[in-house]
Amino acid sequence: MNTDPRSTDGRTPAPHRASPAAEADARFDAALRDLHAQSLERLSPQVRQRLRTIRSEAAAQPRRGRGGLLGWTLASSGVAAVALALGLQFVGGGAPLPAAAPAQVAQQPAAAAPAAVAAEASYDPDTAVAALDENPDLYLWLASNTDALPQTHLE
Repeated sequence: MNTDPRSTDGRTPAPHRASPAAEADARFDAALRDLHAQSLERLSPQVRQRLRTIRSEAAAQPRRGRGGLLGWTLASSGVAAVALALGLQFVGGGAPLPAAAPAQVAQQPAAAAPAAVAAEASYDPDTAVAALDENPDLYLWLASNTDALPQTHLE
């Protein structure tokens, strides 16, 4: 494997030129490193020793996690409460039957009572669509709007 940076014809490739922003960042980093070195030279040995002691004591202390078991419990219970509320809205089954419904069923004949309760308790979309199909007002309304009807024949 050839590790020589020169190309096969013997020329050295042009150095990669960094962008002006990268050059400015590099100069800024170098200036800050110089300032840091100067500040370390001006520190007294006592201050340096005290800083080393503080750093080593901080590193020796056990780290305490954020939240721990209490934090996870609170977060989980909040999520569970929201999920339960959403689930109850979707599974609710509609509005409860009014309290007067049993009294009305008692007044009706015995043969019609089970059919009336079953009709009130469930919703059948096919029945609802059929009711619209059998409604003559729907067709009158459609016929009154002649703008929307296509021109099928010439008058």
